[in-house]
Amino acid sequence: MLTIATPRLSPAEWDDVQATLTAVADCGCGEPANAGSLRSRIGHVVDALIGPKKAAPAPLPAHLRPVRDFLCETGRTRQLAERHVPSLSAQGFSRAQIEALALLGA
Repeated sequence: MLTIATPRLSPAEWDDVQATLTAVADCGCGEPANAGSLRSRIGHVVDALIGPKKAAPAPLPAHLRPVRDFLCETGRTRQLAERHVPSLSAQGFSRAQIEALALLGA
C-alpha cells in the first residue's frame, strides 16, 4: 500500500490530475505485442478460443506514455515509481500532483 499523505493541491491542480487520469484510464499497462511475436500468436489463439476483446484500447499519445508507465509501475510495486518522476516533472507536474496521480491511479 502506498504510504503517501493526501497532497495539498489547488482546484486547478486537481483538475489537471483528474484530466490526466481520465486520459490514460483505458490504456492498460504495456505496449501491444509486435506482429508475429510469440505473445501476439498466443493472443490470436486465445481470441480464437474465447473471442476477441470487445474493444482494443486506442493508441496512447506519446506525451501520456510516461504517465501510464509511472502508474503501471506504481501499481505493480505499490511504491512511488521514482524513476518516472523526472519525466513527469518535465511535463509540468508538481511533486504533489505526481503523488496525487499515484494515490488515485495506481
